[in-house]
Amino acid sequence: MKKELLLIFTILLFMTGCTGHHFDDVSLQTIPKVKIECAVAYDLLQKEDEPCLLEVTDSMHMVYRDEKAKIKLRGNSTAECPKRPFTLKLSQNQSLCGMPEAKKWVLLANYYDSTMLRNALAFRMSEQTNLEWTPHSRFVELFYNEIYQGIYQLCEKVEVGSHRVKIEQDGWLIEVDARVTEKDSYFRTRNMENPFRIEYPDKNLSEQRIEQLHAFFQQAEDALFGDNFMDSIDGWRKYLDEDSWIDWLLINEIAKNIDAVFYSSCYMHSGTDGRIVMGPVWDFDLGYGNTTNNGCDSPVGWHVRTSLWYRRLFEDDLFAQKVRRRFQFFYGNRNNYYSFVRRQAVSLRPHVDRNVSYEENIDELLLWLEQRLDWLNKNL
Repeated sequence: MKKELLLIFTILLFMTGCTGHHFDDVSLQTIPKVKIECAVAYDLLQKEDEPCLLEVTDSMHMVYRDEKAKIKLRGNSTAECPKRPFTLKLSQNQSLCGMPEAKKWVLLANYYDSTMLRNALAFRMSEQTNLEWTPHSRFVELFYNEIYQGIYQLCEKVEVGSHRVKIEQDGWLIEVDARVTEKDSYFRTRNMENPFRIEYPDKNLSEQRIEQLHAFFQQAEDALFGDNFMDSIDGWRKYLDEDSWIDWLLINEIAKNIDAVFYSSCYMHSGTDGRIVMGPVWDFDLGYGNTTNNGCDSPVGWHVRTSLWYRRLFEDDLFAQKVRRRFQFFYGNRNNYYSFVRRQAVSLRPHVDRNVSYEENIDELLLWLEQRLDWLNKNL
């Protein structure tokens, strides 16, 4: 009886909402609905834009309707999943569910994540740091051609924009991405295993501009691996924005995010001072112990720190000391992270597949996170 009363109290508490947070907590009564009507069936949609009718009803029952929207399949391995991820392109800039207005949006399926909360948790961690931008997102119910497809995460797309990644006029947004194709604009440095794909600018990019970016990143890498790499004037700090590299590292290392060893979804952009700023964070559905690859299921051991550039950075004692000090911010907020997961779980539980042991999955996530934070606290 006490457990039942506690559950009722918790539900009522969070139905009132929590204000002031970048990622708004959802409640049982306020999950928005996204309805899509498209001539192409859900299972047949590919990575080309298809016209669709889009209707979004938010938690305040405000309806946005776009008869000229477009939709396409997105993702790499996730594109092959039964629950499919999508990119939406609106006919004009629009705010959806209270998020800043833009044309392009993402519907994350979180198919591999039985809790559906790993991306949300990473975004919560990021928004409380010094990283310049973290994607906003909201959980929504998706109806595709009137068929219910489950809970999705409506999310801002990683792109340059006034409400997203802000850069100077001649700035750039780049992703380390092992999956580049010949259609992409990219370059390689001598030491980084995977190529740097140029996300922005993505149109009319000349060979000269690609070579300029290539030369700059090669200079940064040469400084990092040079004999005087710790030099305060000509060392790696001339090229890398230290604070963002530390926060991005810790968020991904806490999650033991498998792709964050500069394999994919490792974004960086030009800072106002010309240095390389890490971020935004992205793609955590296989984080927090959710894959057995490369030992990422274990809450102990290093992961992102073993990547080539970070391994070199840790040879700078001053950098290592700053990482240790900064980690205490995350460790000191650990109870906030646990509470965030529990609140979200209370709200999502009625909407998940009842054949899945959702409570056990949430408990496993929380236990893994607790063990991971404790291990890092003892070993950093």
